[in-house]
Amino acid sequence: MQRAVRSIAVTTVLMMSGAAAALAQGYVLLPETRFFRGPNADPFLTRFSVAVQSTNLLASPATERPPFFLPDPEDSKQDVVAAVAIGGIIPLIRLRSWDDGGVQLYVDGKVFSRFRLEYAGRDDMGQDWFIGGGVEARKKEWSGRAAITHRSSHIGDEFALNTGAERFEFGAEQLDVISAIDILPGARFYAGGTWIFRSYLKWTPRFEDIDDRAIVQLGADGEWAPWTNQQLHVYAGIDYQAAERTEWKSGIAAAAGIGLGGKRSFRLMARVYDGPSTMGEFFLTPERYFALELVTEF
Repeated sequence: MQRAVRSIAVTTVLMMSGAAAALAQGYVLLPETRFFRGPNADPFLTRFSVAVQSTNLLASPATERPPFFLPDPEDSKQDVVAAVAIGGIIPLIRLRSWDDGGVQLYVDGKVFSRFRLEYAGRDDMGQDWFIGGGVEARKKEWSGRAAITHRSSHIGDEFALNTGAERFEFGAEQLDVISAIDILPGARFYAGGTWIFRSYLKWTPRFEDIDDRAIVQLGADGEWAPWTNQQLHVYAGIDYQAAERTEWKSGIAAAAGIGLGGKRSFRLMARVYDGPSTMGEFFLTPERYFALELVTEF
């Protein structure tokens, strides 16, 4: 207990000293402005949201693990789930500013969960956790970010208990890089990639021959205020991702919606996805889903 208290005290002192040094050098702590916004259609967009999702995830046998039992396999072929995302981005230190942008450090944390709504107890299917941080920047029409991220996926205890599905280690430490260019008023094109420098798949013997080193991403999206009320915005986007671990099978997502925009947003979005499942514990299983989502982004 005393060691824990001492560690917290030392960490606090170091953080306060670092903050004081940053202020002394003219840096801005906890800035309000963001220099890069996440892609609208990205399934892993950092956000607070709740969605009703129709998915065929359980329609075909999962190949990631030994067969498991579904109480109602026919009904499960088109499942209705609640998809919940909890996450936020906190800008930490503005390192430099200029008239058309700047550069700053930030931290990012989020978790994505699914719950099967048609079953008693709201069957918890699993969670995907992401935490990391890095740097984001903007210069004129160009913007981008680079971050070190930890990902960890877990199958839900209730789902495992009800079906006998086994959990395996899915996760990674990775470097994520993405850059965007504004191509029209309110619209942009973006492209990026991920270098996975530590994959957990090698910890499971049946995945030893799977290479898990890279992901590519590209897409386009936009945000517009076409009405007299400038707070009312329209959102749209399309996103493509492919990972080496699935032999570069395409994951295509699209999103469109309407809501209140500004520094913070609140909107209703429709989302569709087709490709390898976005749940890490089902990364080899094909999935197609449609979702209606209430989302706010900070």
